[in-house]
Amino acid sequence: MDDYEEAVLFTFALLESRLDRIEYILNGPKKQTDEKPKTIPERIQKLEKSLQEFSAKTALLNDVKQLLSKHSDLIHPDGKEEDDAGLEPDQKSAMVIERAPDFASTASQLKALDDQQIPQSDGFAKLAKLRPRIAAAEERHLQQAMEISELRKRSGMIVSRWKHIFYLGQGRCWAEWHKRLMERERTVTRIEFKNKQEEEG
Repeated sequence: MDDYEEAVLFTFALLESRLDRIEYILNGPKKQTDEKPKTIPERIQKLEKSLQEFSAKTALLNDVKQLLSKHSDLIHPDGKEEDDAGLEPDQKSAMVIERAPDFASTASQLKALDDQQIPQSDGFAKLAKLRPRIAAAEERHLQQAMEISELRKRSGMIVSRWKHIFYLGQGRCWAEWHKRLMERERTVTRIEFKNKQEEEG
């Protein structure tokens, strides 16, 4: 099997997988059949048949088809298909073959992600239940922080007041007493000097 055939088979597998998922979402699980198409034409016929059956069961697709037929100018304003950048069929084939390994690698990565188990939600559920209590604890913490800040402010004011009264007040008191004492001492000295002069005279 060359790269081109591998890319074609991979594309068909993606289309079948997407169609099966859509049918499962809308109609639930379907009965498994033992007969599986093997050739490319058989797989194409099966896809076309499944799309026709799906279109007949689903009114949404009919509405989409009607909208596309009425407003085809929204998709193709000029009434023509989108420009293919002037590529030849050989160039398109080469591009598909070149990108085929990337498709397989991406599919493998997506399959690996699909195989991973989803973490248990019990821990997240418990955490969600604790969220109101956590919010209340944060509110209490904020209030306590504000109260502590206010107490620090008051404590600073009290310490400043205590220093002002005891240190500065006592200093001023001692200075006043020292001033009075010096005045009294000078007065006594003058009186003694005067009395001494009177005794000698």
